[in-house]
Amino acid sequence: MAHINRTLLTTEALTALDTLRSNVNFVSNSIRLGANGNDNLSKYEVSKWKTWNRTQRSTFKSCFESTDIDKAVIGYYLTFPANTGRLDTMNTWQNADAAGTIVAYSLSNNNIIYVDGETITVNRGQGIEFPLTDIHSVNTNTTQSDWACLMLMK
Repeated sequence: MAHINRTLLTTEALTALDTLRSNVNFVSNSIRLGANGNDNLSKYEVSKWKTWNRTQRSTFKSCFESTDIDKAVIGYYLTFPANTGRLDTMNTWQNADAAGTIVAYSLSNNNIIYVDGETITVNRGQGIEFPLTDIHSVNTNTTQSDWACLMLMK
């Protein structure tokens, strides 16, 4: 299935996400093996709402459509650091009977993600949706890439 372009976030939502992002703790990802195994381990920083306080979770949730929040199992920020950040080719769920759906909003310009062989450039405030059954990856870039994401069970 191809990705779906989502409704642009409002200026207010972007401001709230930026402010919240500066007030939550990020951790380096645990080892996430992709199609290339140990030869191209993913490198990113993440902050998940399960580690935030109630007010922070509420602020994050208020920035998204309620229909998405109702189906969300987790919300999180992802940062791919400049020159080192990457997400190896994720094919783990490719043949799964059931898998989540990702809704990802760009918090920076010119973020590039590859979904099912398509190169998708996503600018600040723009969002995409794709099922985890789609093969996806993020290559290393010279600029930092920031995202606000939800994983939904549909």
